[in-house]
Amino acid sequence: MQMVYTKRYLSRLGVEVDMSTVYSQDYKGYDLVHLFNLTRVVETYAYSYKAYEQGIPIVLSTIYWDNSDYYMNNELPDWKRKAWHQQNMLRKIVLSKASILLPNSQSEAEKLIENFETEKPYHVVPNCVDRRFSLGDKDRFYKEHGLADFALCVGRISPRKNQLALIEALEGTGIKLVLIGPVNDRKYGERCKKAGKGNVVFIPGQSSAQLRDSYAAAAIHVLPSWFETPGLSNLEAAAAACPIATTEYGCTQEYFGELACYCLPDDIDSIRQSILQGLENKNGKKLQEHVLSNYTWERAAGDTLTAYKKVLEQ
Repeated sequence: MQMVYTKRYLSRLGVEVDMSTVYSQDYKGYDLVHLFNLTRVVETYAYSYKAYEQGIPIVLSTIYWDNSDYYMNNELPDWKRKAWHQQNMLRKIVLSKASILLPNSQSEAEKLIENFETEKPYHVVPNCVDRRFSLGDKDRFYKEHGLADFALCVGRISPRKNQLALIEALEGTGIKLVLIGPVNDRKYGERCKKAGKGNVVFIPGQSSAQLRDSYAAAAIHVLPSWFETPGLSNLEAAAAACPIATTEYGCTQEYFGELACYCLPDDIDSIRQSILQGLENKNGKKLQEHVLSNYTWERAAGDTLTAYKKVLEQ
């Protein structure tokens, strides 16, 4: 989504943008190649190698956070843990080939410098949100699902998003939970459904228009992930004036400050308390004003274009 919206709003600024997700794309004739994502680095490495070979400057939206704590504290296959650390070599190579880095936050930039000792120039371009997420209709959601004033979590169902801990945190509170997103890990999804015991509603996926109504109907959006940068669904919920309880790992606090409530992903009590506090604080309107004033795609496109010009002027 970050790539799609970046393209859309750069086009409005007069930048000619083609989007490609295939390795066979020929980069010759382009002024820049803009790549996304160091976390899932294998494809990014292949694209960066080709662009570098053809002498095209590379702009890199890093979308990175250190996954070490996640792999250390979860029951995951050893090969996944080893792959994460082994792929750091690819990350270093991609960073070395980029002309400029576009981290989503200052804390992400600092994490890159700390972990990879990179001296590449960077320009922070925040993750942003479509203003239309402020236009949801809670009555439409109620008519379709018969639910109101529930806790909502939007994201793929996977250990990193930590929905099982969220289900356990809400047990006994009387708060209904709605999970929206595809099952990314089948066994984990089955554990979530078993633990839900009728208190959790699973919706496999929704269009953007449907999601707007879901955020409008929710009492709070909860994202207790092992890290977020800061989570598109957090920004969408905030734009809909929905209070937020989210992980403190990643750059969430840099975006939301005191307007959100934070939790530790490995602490069930912490997750529960962040939800109860968020429901009590009711900071939805303040969050909406903050996000729509600072984190819309118009700003991201403008900041991205500034970074492009820095590279082209070198």
